[in-house]
Amino acid sequence: MDIYDTRAQLAAIDLMEPEYTFLHDMTVRDAGTVEDDKAIYDYRKGSRKMAPVVHPGTGGVLMERQGFQTREIGFATVAPERVIEVNQLYGRSFGEKILGGMTPAERAKKMQARDLVDMRKAIQRRREHMARQVALTGKLELFEYTNEGRSKQANLIADYGFTNDFVPGADSANWDQVGAKIESDMQKMLNLAYDGLGIVEWIIMAPDVANALLYNSDYVKRLDIRNVNIGEINAKYRGQGVRFIGHNIDGVEMYSFAGTFIDDDGLPKPILPSGKLIMGYKGMLLEYHGPVTQVEKVDGDPITYIKKEVPLKYSSIESNSTKNRLTSRPTIVPENIDGWVVGTVL
Repeated sequence: MDIYDTRAQLAAIDLMEPEYTFLHDMTVRDAGTVEDDKAIYDYRKGSRKMAPVVHPGTGGVLMERQGFQTREIGFATVAPERVIEVNQLYGRSFGEKILGGMTPAERAKKMQARDLVDMRKAIQRRREHMARQVALTGKLELFEYTNEGRSKQANLIADYGFTNDFVPGADSANWDQVGAKIESDMQKMLNLAYDGLGIVEWIIMAPDVANALLYNSDYVKRLDIRNVNIGEINAKYRGQGVRFIGHNIDGVEMYSFAGTFIDDDGLPKPILPSGKLIMGYKGMLLEYHGPVTQVEKVDGDPITYIKKEVPLKYSSIESNSTKNRLTSRPTIVPENIDGWVVGTVL
């Protein structure tokens, strides 16, 4: 089989390790790949209604089931490309030996393999950015590039109606100030998540929030800093600014996260903004992938793949070059929009 054939490359991608990104992996559960061009999902808001009290012998009182709505959402098309020009195949590539180098054909294969890895990482960063938006704001807002990134179309927006924002009240203060009641604020946020039928497995904090917590002597006395096996986390997210802090008094894991990303405006920004924290659980967001349809040869018919990532290699005689594309069509929806909390505590 031709190693550049789409099916051959799909088999290679299936054997690759997934790309790890901390916030995405802590919040998102894979909901699968669908054949339709829209994902159908159930949307609900938490509720804790009590059972009604009735007089003996009068029968029961009708109690509504917890309501939900069935909604649909489209998919974003993410399709980075890399170009390999013929003149690049005759010079030494990055990391190649100065003497005894590769042939142009060998160099082309190595460049394609490296490009595939880079594009998979770039797509995963886009997924994490989508998860970041939904986790922090309850909205998914994207704009689409056209003409190979030289212009933009209208935004794609989904507003899920998130309302679980928390700020310290009049009886407390920002966590870096005198009078801060960190434990009380944590209990309020935990209760907010539980009232929404959510659970809290972890707390992810911006570095300045983590520092304020650790420098608060009253709170540190309560902090459980027992050792845990976090080798797997260190291995997966090395270089992403992840620090395990300990457990709070409820046994919830706490992390400081200093990861950054390059936004669509070209500027570096923190994944978790200053002063923010998120209390949530793994799987609070669901990630669906839509079908990828592409034409793979001149005069060929469109081919549809039900895969998360689909490669394509095509050549241009006019420019004497080859392009490698990797396409993915993800979307992110909340499992329960009231199931987590975003705190602004600085």
